[in-house]
Amino acid sequence: MIPSHFLSTLPPDLRYRLLIAASGKHHLADTGRAVLACGETDPESASLLASLAKELFTAAWLTDPLDGTLAADLAEFDRRLPGLTPQGAKCVKATAGLCRVPEGGVVPPRLVALEASGEYGPLCRWLERELQIAPGNGFLAWSLYHHALRNGDFKQALGVAARFSNMPVLAPVAAKLSADAHFLAGEYDRAVSGYAQAEQAFPGLCADRFGEALYRAGRIEEGLACLRRGVENNPWMVNAALRLHDLSSGIADARGHLPGRTAILLYSYNNAAQLDLTLHSLHQSLPDQESEVLVRVLSNGSVDGTNEVIGKWRDRFGEFFEGVFLPVNIGAPAARNWLISLPEVRACDHIAYLDDDVRLPAEWLSRFGAAVSAYPDAALWGCRVADYERVANLQQVDLNILPLSGEGVPFQMSEAHLSAHDFGQFSYLRPAGAVTGCCHLFRAGALLGSGGFDIRFSPSQYDDLDHDLRLSLAGKKIVYQGHLAVEHMKVSGRSVAVDPVSAGSAAGNLRKLQSKYSEKETGILREKSLGVMESDFYAKLECLAASRDD
Repeated sequence: MIPSHFLSTLPPDLRYRLLIAASGKHHLADTGRAVLACGETDPESASLLASLAKELFTAAWLTDPLDGTLAADLAEFDRRLPGLTPQGAKCVKATAGLCRVPEGGVVPPRLVALEASGEYGPLCRWLERELQIAPGNGFLAWSLYHHALRNGDFKQALGVAARFSNMPVLAPVAAKLSADAHFLAGEYDRAVSGYAQAEQAFPGLCADRFGEALYRAGRIEEGLACLRRGVENNPWMVNAALRLHDLSSGIADARGHLPGRTAILLYSYNNAAQLDLTLHSLHQSLPDQESEVLVRVLSNGSVDGTNEVIGKWRDRFGEFFEGVFLPVNIGAPAARNWLISLPEVRACDHIAYLDDDVRLPAEWLSRFGAAVSAYPDAALWGCRVADYERVANLQQVDLNILPLSGEGVPFQMSEAHLSAHDFGQFSYLRPAGAVTGCCHLFRAGALLGSGGFDIRFSPSQYDDLDHDLRLSLAGKKIVYQGHLAVEHMKVSGRSVAVDPVSAGSAAGNLRKLQSKYSEKETGILREKSLGVMESDFYAKLECLAASRDD
């Protein structure tokens, strides 16, 4: 077991990586590699670092137990540093042999083409046919399982898991795969059984999902106790600790009233149908708050019926709703700036921006109210974003600048959520380096004093992230409210067809963003994030310790 005090002795960049997330296959594996690169000469510290790296690699593999490459690395690690249970070691070795990538690492061209199409039906049928021909091909089973989960086809995912259930050595893999599919399908009692079986082979390393499944199955105390055991035995499980704190303290269910008046701002360009759905969900969320909010919707030179949609909702909302109609498309950052230039908006206490393709839960403003109450010194509060209707697919959570990779890239943002589905591991409230602009709330004074959004990021993409980084450099606190989930209609994921023009524009804006901030500035941003997150995290650990003693 890694003693909790040992983590505080690690180098800053390593502490920072561990604080960002203990989730996502790639993030966990990269953090494990960073641990191994520490190069401690003290024998005791070196031994603890090796054990920590081993736990991180094992956790990374368990998030995706059909990854044969990662299984092979873990099997070699366990050969040099034994520590897995006998059952676990045999399971990892067997997976490494069964789930090999194709010869030479070349993925079948037909699979590449079907993934690029973004159409799940043809992709699923092709994988099923190929598995009938080669039923022992673990790589194809891995592909089918992940595409099934991403597309909400949990029955298909369970079918893949069942393929391994008749192989005793792979029983923990089958149990973990089925548990994850049952969890995402909302069948928490069945998920509990699978996680319990996987835990026998890999003690403690499924405690986060096991505890969350127990909690959601109505076994509240058992779930909290399981999460607590996981955190105490594996102090690097930051997400589990944050989740445990919020569930135990009541923050997970907290609602609050936003003081003063709030301006809700949207802008849209030729997106009439989705804007109509967005305004419908907004209207449903504001039944008794007309006196406390105003809504302004800007049509960015639209010619597709957007203006008519705005007119329809003006009649339904009433006087606190107005449309702003521009003759040309001025792009997202300029539209944001135009809206905050309106005198009635500048007179508000809080300002919320919404994308024109979101579905809001009824309690979204009161969830922000709880975040404002918990962190009243913040300038900006953001939320968790999921795919529209396929809510198990995460699009955005709390973001932070990663330590430099040394590969010539100025900086990259954390992406732990992109190789993970939503198992509740990002449902917490805490400070962050940045949040998504899909649905976020500003303190009006901080927004109006920030210099606005940079129009160099027109027509769209990364202007909101750039604004967050500038706020942070100016010493303003940013907070992530992970208990608020908003569904985004623009679907994400590697198996979604991407418009090349939009992709090119986004890539150009990313390059602009990365070139805008010096290495010194990104270093300052990481240092700020580390300080704020670390202080917040250890304060919450103290609360958990106090509640245990009571």
